[in-house]
Amino acid sequence: MIALLRLFRFLRGSGRALALSFGLLLASTALGLVQPRLIEMAIDRGIEEGSPRAILWGAAGIILAAVLAAGLNLASGYALIRSSQRMGYSMRNALYRKVMGFSFENLDRWRTGELMVRLNSDVNTVRMFVRMGMFIIVQSVIMIAGTVVAMYLTDPGLARVMAVFMPLILILFFGVANLIRPLFMRVRIALDALNNTLQENLAGAKLVRAFARQREEIDKFARRNRDLFIISMNVGYKLSLFFPLFFLIAQLATVVVLWSGGTTLISESLSGAAGNLTLGKLIAFNNYATMAMFPLLMLGMVLNFVSMAMASAIRLEALFAERASVQEHPAPRRLPSLRGEIRFEGVSFRYGKGERALDDIHLVVHAGEKLGIIGATGSGKSTLAHLIPRFYDPEQGSVWVDGINVRDLAFDTLRTRIALVLQETVLFSGTVRDNIAFAAPDAPSAELEHAAAVACADEFIELSPEGWNTPVGQRGAGLSGGQRQRVAIARAVAARPDVIVLDDVTSSLDAATERRIIENLYREFQGRTAIIISQKVNTIRHADRIAVMEGGRIADVGTHEELLRINPTYRTIHETQAGIGSEGSASV
Repeated sequence: MIALLRLFRFLRGSGRALALSFGLLLASTALGLVQPRLIEMAIDRGIEEGSPRAILWGAAGIILAAVLAAGLNLASGYALIRSSQRMGYSMRNALYRKVMGFSFENLDRWRTGELMVRLNSDVNTVRMFVRMGMFIIVQSVIMIAGTVVAMYLTDPGLARVMAVFMPLILILFFGVANLIRPLFMRVRIALDALNNTLQENLAGAKLVRAFARQREEIDKFARRNRDLFIISMNVGYKLSLFFPLFFLIAQLATVVVLWSGGTTLISESLSGAAGNLTLGKLIAFNNYATMAMFPLLMLGMVLNFVSMAMASAIRLEALFAERASVQEHPAPRRLPSLRGEIRFEGVSFRYGKGERALDDIHLVVHAGEKLGIIGATGSGKSTLAHLIPRFYDPEQGSVWVDGINVRDLAFDTLRTRIALVLQETVLFSGTVRDNIAFAAPDAPSAELEHAAAVACADEFIELSPEGWNTPVGQRGAGLSGGQRQRVAIARAVAARPDVIVLDDVTSSLDAATERRIIENLYREFQGRTAIIISQKVNTIRHADRIAVMEGGRIADVGTHEELLRINPTYRTIHETQAGIGSEGSASV
């Protein structure tokens, strides 16, 4: 409940609307409490005393009170709808900002499907609790308090009878609530698992079909779906206990009230003694008793809302409490441009609790230098690149840019002046122009066209019937792997960075196109720093220097010719890719 109450901070801007809603609800409930009194008047003064005028006034009063109460309820509900929608709007924005501030390490821990459930389903669950659950709870509390007072004012003796039954219903209510509350957390966890399976399979739908794994993935989804079904049914079974027991207690209470009140009226009638209880009061009291039971029934019905909202609130608060593992300096340094010198001093890094991905890295990339990085898969090349714009922070050592520790630089300086083209090409739905202009939305067409030319993307753009308006589907659907890589390179060039880092981004290109792109990049970034990561020697052989990585360490640094002489790993990679034996290596 504490987590749910904490989320009420998103209602701060809706204080007046909430106060108005609850004020209208109080007035509506008061009008509802007047109606049994009007019935009492119509019976005792109208029927018992034979006054049609009293019956008419009673009936007119009941109709008027009902109409006014309906209008007030409608206005109250409208104000609450507005407040709950503003709450959902604010929560979603706050959560999205939170996720956008996550580092790569945070995103490694949170799965996409899980984040989507929290930003959509969990937010809507809490919002609906405010819209429906809170409305019912407040109305029920006001109604119970009002009917209890009204019952005591009508007949204290019968009120004491009802005082036995109402606590029984409250005990039932809280007992069932304690039974189902932990189950709703399990429901949300099962829903996360189902959504993760769905998201992964939709994203990898082509891969599933490529390996004919549809049946296995359908079975996997069915298992997740069945887990959710079983837990949800368990919740339903336990929740169904409440209503039969509630109606049993409510009917017993009605029987006892009618028996006690009826026998009192009969005995007074037979004895001729004038008592306080009249037929009108008995009927009015019975109405109050029913009105007292009805909100308890509504509380039972809203029990589902409350338990789901509490489970969702705990999950949302966990997301809000997640601290980005990479924090910007409180007073960061912002630079309009960079010279491009990058220095790694004793840098070590590991993912989670695994083995070290980088181990005591010492490396200097001079300003304006073209540095190639090569090594086997898992040698730490991409990890090294991710430390430069602070996607991760090293566990030991430090990274420096232009003599400034990257921890002291503003994120916008690091990530606008340094462009990293990731190994996994990510494009967004839109057009080719939208994707190339992603990092430079205000760039003139001439600059975008120049960037496309550098990346050799202009070749396929000009051949496409729709040119720059060629549609790009989700994750780059509609473009080949090589076309996606060229668009990604053009996107980085269009940003006009001072440093560019290419993380094995030419793997889907043919040798001729790759050679032209690398030559274009060397010309484009003349005087600017470029780091080119690749597993192909031909991609990096003309770099000023090449760093060879082995097991998370820098094995050697030198030119292509130097490494052929001094580094066996580099020489082996070159010979394998060139299709020559070790005896032919000297002829390169």
